[in-house]
Amino acid sequence: MKHIAAVAALLVLGLTGCMSTKEKPLSKPEPERAAEINLEIGQDYLRKGNLQAAKDKIDRALEQNPRNSKAHITAGLLYDRLGQPEKAESHFARGVQLDPENPEIKNTYGAYLCQQGKYEKGEKLALEAAGNPLYRTPEIGYLNAANCARNAGDAKRTEQNLRKSLSVRPKFGEALFQMADLSYKKTDYLQARAFLERYLEVGRTNAASLWLGVRIERGLGNTTAAQTYAERLKFEYPRAAQTKELLESERNPG
Repeated sequence: MKHIAAVAALLVLGLTGCMSTKEKPLSKPEPERAAEINLEIGQDYLRKGNLQAAKDKIDRALEQNPRNSKAHITAGLLYDRLGQPEKAESHFARGVQLDPENPEIKNTYGAYLCQQGKYEKGEKLALEAAGNPLYRTPEIGYLNAANCARNAGDAKRTEQNLRKSLSVRPKFGEALFQMADLSYKKTDYLQARAFLERYLEVGRTNAASLWLGVRIERGLGNTTAAQTYAERLKFEYPRAAQTKELLESERNPG
């Protein structure tokens, strides 16, 4: 499975810049300020993929301030990238423990748990984050909860969470695509078409969406529309895995 989208998470957890010398009397204690500076540098290294440099700075930040919840969450993202899940989960859990009312931190940990197959706990945390009125992007929390439910094999909860995500942000592309895919798998082809058309309106055409369009229109018996999607898929994404699936389906129809 893919690692957590570290860049997006780090943007949410981003720190403010350093304070000037004149502001020093009103600033945090020196070790805490130093920890935030090292964390900010470490986050930048992590964004750029320089994992060793990121580790050095993040470790230093935690030495300077072991109670910095953002440093623990960033360490969790780092160890996830390093393929050390036990260390990653330990840091994520500590981050939430230190700042239990922070929805961004809680949602990041929830997404990680789902990635690790701990679907029930991950969905619970994601929903708690999404339900926090202070959370700026609750649609992301509901989407993460939907991903947990989908991976757990619960189509009903998946749909419930996706609809909550779309109730917050009706033009949220990822949720629209997942609703189209879920509806297709339920053989509700008309609903699948409606969600896919809404998805395509946000300008996110890709190989996956075109291939889904082919299958939806085939399900509706609309061969002309299916062929239109198919020709676009072959022309625009000739090397995509979905194009290979299309060609295989044309060689072996039925």
